[in-house]
Amino acid sequence: MPEREPAPATVALPPGAPTALTPLLTGRRSVKELTGDVLDLEEVAGLLRHAAGVDGAGHPTYASARSAHLVSVTLVAGAVAGLHPGSYQYQASRHLLRTEALGDQRPALAAATVDAHWVSGAPAVLVLTADIRAADARFAELGPGQGDRFAWLEAGLITQNAYLWAAAVGLGVAFIGGLDRAACAREAGSVLPAGHTVLGLLPVGNPAY
Repeated sequence: MPEREPAPATVALPPGAPTALTPLLTGRRSVKELTGDVLDLEEVAGLLRHAAGVDGAGHPTYASARSAHLVSVTLVAGAVAGLHPGSYQYQASRHLLRTEALGDQRPALAAATVDAHWVSGAPAVLVLTADIRAADARFAELGPGQGDRFAWLEAGLITQNAYLWAAAVGLGVAFIGGLDRAACAREAGSVLPAGHTVLGLLPVGNPAY
């Protein structure tokens, strides 16, 4: 057999054909300076449907191991037209909000972060949570901690959807993962579904620049 040439240490890749996704990835970034201007309910509905809802054919907009859909999404509204300030559980299959608690919950969320006090001025915040104990039980045969792992993967997929949607419509969003768990339990208890742990916050609004 003829001798093969040794494999090169590096391989230069072609640029890849641009697609409709290309400008969204270019524009996708964390925006932490928001104007606080009121958001339309249509904008919030679009965010929820694209980030963590179902499409026109009834398929979820993000992947989930065994279709478990471990992550719950709570909308904390502060300045959303048509909504009283408060927290609302998003029910993706029916694309509706269930009122959980009235009153401005944003200061409590901001107090539960490590250094993102500006969250209190965001018009709306998506709170991503999961029941980690139930998630681990769902995947118990795979070993300890697998439900936790899958919940974090789901949260990442939802977050990327939110970033791409925001880039498409010109709004700003940022993932806040620096949380004080004790403060979350103490300050944001009325926002969380029972037994849930906060995975991250997604404040959204109009960019201030």
